[in-house]
Amino acid sequence: MSPPLNSPLIIISPDCPPRRGGVADHTVELARGLSAGRDVTVLTSVSGAPGNGFRVSPTVSNWQSPKAVLQAISQLPVGAGILWQYVPQMYGRGGANPGLTAVMRALRRAGRIQCLIAHEIAAPLSWWPNRLAYAVAHRYQWRQILKHVDVIGISTEAWLEEWGRRVPGYQPKFFLAPSPSNIPVVAVRPDHVQEWRRKEGLGNATHVVGYFGTLHLSKRFGWILAAWVKSQAGGRRVGLVTMGDRPTQRTPDDLKHLFKPLGYLSASEVSVALQAVDVLALPFADGVAERRTTFMAGLSHGCAIITTIGPDTGHSLRQGKFFRGIEAHQDQEFTEQLLELLEDRALGHKLGQAARQAYEHCYSWPKLVNTMNEQFARVG
Repeated sequence: MSPPLNSPLIIISPDCPPRRGGVADHTVELARGLSAGRDVTVLTSVSGAPGNGFRVSPTVSNWQSPKAVLQAISQLPVGAGILWQYVPQMYGRGGANPGLTAVMRALRRAGRIQCLIAHEIAAPLSWWPNRLAYAVAHRYQWRQILKHVDVIGISTEAWLEEWGRRVPGYQPKFFLAPSPSNIPVVAVRPDHVQEWRRKEGLGNATHVVGYFGTLHLSKRFGWILAAWVKSQAGGRRVGLVTMGDRPTQRTPDDLKHLFKPLGYLSASEVSVALQAVDVLALPFADGVAERRTTFMAGLSHGCAIITTIGPDTGHSLRQGKFFRGIEAHQDQEFTEQLLELLEDRALGHKLGQAARQAYEHCYSWPKLVNTMNEQFARVG
């Protein structure tokens, strides 16, 4: 029998505030949403902070020990459903943890209902011996998880499609579990755009391009920088605002007054900044996906987004009409399309409205919570 919707639930996640990170934030929001009408406990590491609207049990000091994890679970409501937050690296050095699947196997034998959200599945294969060993271990571990867990949410539709083909016998267990935005939308005044730009020293800018997130080679910030420099042609004054990591690339001296690296900001500060840019540029080397929370933040804030389509992009996003997607190898096309968005404000406004609607209908926290409740309800 599947647990009723008001039955107790244990969310297992080594990452939980005060630890920082996407999974920690995701765990809090998910626990808060699922706690409506039910008792929710987050089982986490010993550094976990108290919850808000749900309980936190920070009692696991060694995730490599099946005995320790099972002992911690035994102290929580008997018969509660189990929801695993899964990124391999969270559960041990390099993400290789045979004890993890031993716990899942023991819970399955005890008749416990288990759901898992896979934010990542396995590290890429590599010629480096240590990395190759971890990558192979992740894949073996994943196949063991498939045997023991009742339903499995996968954060990226492309991965969902791939594993549905690889292991068709397990396909009925799979469902899409996107990662919603961790940046709540802050209410702003009608004159917000002009006032924010004046405050940030961009009052004379005719357009503003934004970037949000960490900087890594896979984020292709160089594409944004090149497009921004080119966008100044024809008398435009285009500002470039970055939120998150501070770029180290040199900018032309004559454009420094239009470049605003804001660094790491609070969630509310990110929200007001996102609502003041004309275009949010997010080129990913492997393509946009439902697990990209910076993309989700742009959608939820109604931004006109330009991003890339690549191996991590599933069918639904490839067909999406609520952002501008460029093939991940076409840097020149990316520049041209970004310039078009800057020039055509009506198009940008239309994309922004479609982005917000798509987020609410497909990717928001209420949508994910409903999906999780449905998945628990369908497990026999």
